[in-house]
Amino acid sequence: MHNFLRYLPTRAFAGAVASLLAFTTACTYSQGPEPSPCNDPGPATYAAVISPIFDANCRACHGAGVYQTLGGGNDYSNYEGIKRQSSRLILGCIQHEAGYNPMPKGGAKISACDIARIKAWIEAGQPNN
Repeated sequence: MHNFLRYLPTRAFAGAVASLLAFTTACTYSQGPEPSPCNDPGPATYAAVISPIFDANCRACHGAGVYQTLGGGNDYSNYEGIKRQSSRLILGCIQHEAGYNPMPKGGAKISACDIARIKAWIEAGQPNN
């Protein structure tokens, strides 16, 4: 084996070793769960997390001035309106589950992280602040 190594170009060998080390270190994360945009450090609250998601994805149809005509009568313009609605209905719609109207209507499914944030907020009792 020693004679074999003598014939390998030194650069190619060094490059192969460096690549192998980079690959093996990239495959592990020793500090606990791998960081994710969904792993927010604090609990989701309506004001800080949920309201901005509804602003970006829901209130064009479910806002105060349009919910009766565009939003099927579902008013998500404020905390009370969202809390009044069935959590199961909201989750079923935003997760595009069978038997529910996929929301946002005519649009792409909201991000998995936003769905996870809404679900965590509901499971935490829908804190307002």
